[in-house]
Amino acid sequence: MARTTFPDDLLQTQIRVIRAYAALAKERSTRGTTALRRQLIQELRDLYAHPYWTEPGHSYAALVELRREARALAWVVAA
Repeated sequence: MARTTFPDDLLQTQIRVIRAYAALAKERSTRGTTALRRQLIQELRDLYAHPYWTEPGHSYAALVELRREARALAWVVAA
């Protein structure tokens, strides 16, 4: 698959989704997860409602590539 250029705000949203999932995974108790779950839901809404997905030619493969790029970018930022 050819590399897709994603808008910066879409990449940042995907990074926030990854971080929200990670924060939920670290939380051991079921108490205190409500805010984290709400944050995750909002980030997912922002991700899937982004205007990028309304353009023709975007598929599930593009979403997978977005996740890969966001993970790689998140590692670079964290380092």
